[in-house]
Amino acid sequence: MITIDNTTSISDITLERILKVQTKAETLDICKKLGLYVSPNLKKDETAKRVANEMLGNPINILSSLNKQELQILDEFVKGGANTCVTSKMRKTLYKLQKFCLVVTHEDEEKQEWNMFMPDSVRNALSKNFRFYLDMAEHDLKAPSSKQLRRMLHKQILLNDVYNQ
Repeated sequence: MITIDNTTSISDITLERILKVQTKAETLDICKKLGLYVSPNLKKDETAKRVANEMLGNPINILSSLNKQELQILDEFVKGGANTCVTSKMRKTLYKLQKFCLVVTHEDEEKQEWNMFMPDSVRNALSKNFRFYLDMAEHDLKAPSSKQLRRMLHKQILLNDVYNQ
């Protein structure tokens, strides 16, 4: 989790810049957990850049890993727009949004609350496809993973090729 002291101008921070705060191993671990691949042989700055590009370029990998509560938090960010703060009671377990560095968090120890902020680039990348996953979660249905979606797409392409010949 990336914590901040100052909550001004959060919206324009890039995911790459957030990932550069992490160690290279932590950044690669995020990539692995999301089923993405970036070569471990790169320098830290290049690793952060490529992981950010992979994450923003494959939002379904992120969305398919979020639970209902996290998708509802994402909905608040999307509805709120730039510089939206979503407040949540502090928990022992971090949200995946925090674990994957998709939000930066200001900890209010006095109120025992997290004030989370999501960069515009992350919000824009996730907002395109999140509604499907939120609807599935709200109806207590398991949404397909990114791997399952790719398989379905390839099957459809193959079937189209067979029928069009």
